[in-house]
Amino acid sequence: MSSIIVTALRDLGVDARIGEIPGEYCPGEHSVNASGKRKLMGVGQRILLHAAHVGGVVVVGQSDRVRDVLIPVYEALDLEWDPATAGSVEDEVPGIEWDGAGEAILRRFADSYEMVEESLRPEILDRAHDLQAMHEVRVGPDLFK
Repeated sequence: MSSIIVTALRDLGVDARIGEIPGEYCPGEHSVNASGKRKLMGVGQRILLHAAHVGGVVVVGQSDRVRDVLIPVYEALDLEWDPATAGSVEDEVPGIEWDGAGEAILRRFADSYEMVEESLRPEILDRAHDLQAMHEVRVGPDLFK
């Protein structure tokens, strides 16, 4: 997954690399970073009997929001972290938006895997909207924009 993301981000003009950078949040050897300085994506994996899951979160924009959330968390947990290591694709390629980054990523996944477009069932989407509304009450609607 990291290699695919690195290739997609390079297509967009990012000096993307794989590897943990000193002081990054949620450190991992498969993290994707920009120029060896700012984390752009974390990767998580779980292996179970007869199943495996690999997932990642690419920060496309608003890296300041990532820092705003993580600063009090890392302080409360008394963990070392350098907020300057939290970045976004937009920090590296000003003006990039989610659609452009998403298209580049999907294009590179399609190079390696058969892609099938699916939609979530309406009841799942309804539940997601209910949960979003519940969280907006707690943290404010601006978090979801």
